[in-house]
Amino acid sequence: MNQWIKILSRYRYWIFGALVIGLLSQSYRRDDKRQTAPSSEQFFQTEIAQEAGPVLVKFGAEWCGPCKLMDKALDEYLALADGKVKVVHLDVEVHPAIASHYDVRAIPDTFVFHRGKVLGHQVGYMDGKEIQVWVEKQTSGLRDSK
Repeated sequence: MNQWIKILSRYRYWIFGALVIGLLSQSYRRDDKRQTAPSSEQFFQTEIAQEAGPVLVKFGAEWCGPCKLMDKALDEYLALADGKVKVVHLDVEVHPAIASHYDVRAIPDTFVFHRGKVLGHQVGYMDGKEIQVWVEKQTSGLRDSK
């Protein structure tokens, strides 16, 4: 017990700093910023915001191995979705303003939009079936409100 007290007293400033950073990061609401479309981006407006139905957007890059695997999974998902959801592949190096606006920090990063509003967000690889289940969960409210 005495050994733990010595360790804690030695690293108390580091521990305190980590706690403060953790609390501050919890209070920062990045979702609020993502609810509005980046109006200056014509690509976003034409491909995502003006669509009547849901749009799945995969943020990725040419050099990203998991992104390439995710592209294959999205092809599998398209066969399962039967045209109900539009899929857009967005390269973060070609459209850095959109990626920055939605706070994309790791790729692949997948969003579901409806009329430019974010319905759901998922970081990392998903296979075709996982994508289908996830998208259905995110868009279930759309079917209920029709």
